[in-house]
Amino acid sequence: MAVYYITHRASVGDPKVMKFFSSKVNETFEKFGGGKTVPTSEIEVVEGNWNPGRMNIIEFPDMKSLKAWYDSSDYVDLKEMRHSVMSSNAIVVKKI
Repeated sequence: MAVYYITHRASVGDPKVMKFFSSKVNETFEKFGGGKTVPTSEIEVVEGNWNPGRMNIIEFPDMKSLKAWYDSSDYVDLKEMRHSVMSSNAIVVKKI
């Protein structure tokens, strides 16, 4: 069953670092069957007090694939790089 890794950017971060991150990250999750379904900064909040600056949704075929990517040696350095320059929130949602 498909699962979705959903992130929203809570701070902007260093543009040079994030440009490098963005140029490399897709190839890391694609190896694990992941595909970006929603990369956008065009967000309209219709309820609540939420103000994400950017949102990404990456679909994986299953939880095992998502976790294999998230903990992989392919992604670990990029994840640490992103964490060093910006803050974000992430959740995993399982399609039922």
